[in-house]
Amino acid sequence: MEHLQKMQSTGSLKSYRVKTSRTVSDLLKDLKLESKFFAILVNGKKVDLNDKIETNSEIVILPRIAGGY
Repeated sequence: MEHLQKMQSTGSLKSYRVKTSRTVSDLLKDLKLESKFFAILVNGKKVDLNDKIETNSEIVILPRIAGGY
């Protein structure tokens, strides 16, 4: 986790800033999170697992919410 700087954690929302370039998939592996349970925003935009995260990008990890009738 030396690649990340934790910025904020408010319950189910976590915000990080990366110190080295990596893919979204690599980030989730480092955090031991399964991609099917989370939506990832990089600098305020939704990204896919293969998208690259550049140094000093701000990452927000949100839980996916299911429900309905």
